[in-house]
Amino acid sequence: MMATKSEKAETAFYIKDLREHSRELFGVKPEVFDGALFHVDKKRITKTEAKKLITQFLQKEVK
Repeated sequence: MMATKSEKAETAFYIKDLREHSRELFGVKPEVFDGALFHVDKKRITKTEAKKLITQFLQKEVK
């Protein structure tokens, strides 16, 4: 299966840069961003990956 043009062209950003702009990009506070990406080992991530992790984090059941 071939990747679509948008998947190939998506840029990876430094996590610290995405965190600085988490309110504008994802509509969440930096603290929420930190929680969602706590286990990410990479230094760079795409906006799509970050958004997916944030969505999963916000949908987790609180115990």
